[in-house]
Amino acid sequence: MRQSSRHAAPTPPPRASSSGITDASPASWVKVLADRLPPRFPDAPETYWRGVGSPGTALPQVHGDDSILGALHDAGVFTRPRLMVDEGGHVQRVMLSLRTGARTAGHPGWTHGGLTSLLMDEIAGQAYAHFVQTERGLGMTANLTVNYSAPLPTCKDLLVVAGVEKVDGRKVTIHVEVRDGPPNECVLGDGKDDDVSDDEVCETDGEVFAQGSALFIVLAKD
Repeated sequence: MRQSSRHAAPTPPPRASSSGITDASPASWVKVLADRLPPRFPDAPETYWRGVGSPGTALPQVHGDDSILGALHDAGVFTRPRLMVDEGGHVQRVMLSLRTGARTAGHPGWTHGGLTSLLMDEIAGQAYAHFVQTERGLGMTANLTVNYSAPLPTCKDLLVVAGVEKVDGRKVTIHVEVRDGPPNECVLGDGKDDDVSDDEVCETDGEVFAQGSALFIVLAKD
């Protein structure tokens, strides 16, 4: 996995409204992923936490009307969220693209680490729901390990990626990354597609800002 060592100070963010929302155009990889990967909830692609689903279906929804994501979205903490499923390659995973707002900082200009860990826990839960919950039932986070790899600027297009790494009885380990572009082995291309070159794959690899693992415990005892 390639990781950039760029740790320069963040450039000034685009002008934000009073709510902290910026009007900057999304990064090119955002549209490419949206065009190539299906949304997890087609009925609510831009507000996936409101998508129709239930624990007893093949598309379990982990959120209800009291979801914290709705409050964060309405407050401008993040915009343009899109939850997608990548099941076409040798690694199956869910991906959330979004843009963070201007008012998400700990230190000025840098995203608070608590928001980063919240996003990682959220998408780990989506991976569990999509790939494990239908067969094993509900699960909850027992442990979340976060390694911060690089400072994360505010007002940033991000991709949060999660996939099931191991299932051991009632223990499910999920790998999670926060980055500013898709992994080079994802559906953007592997050098075999006619419309995607090897150079384009490398250019969209992106920088990893945080990575870690979430341990989920299946609630139902065997």
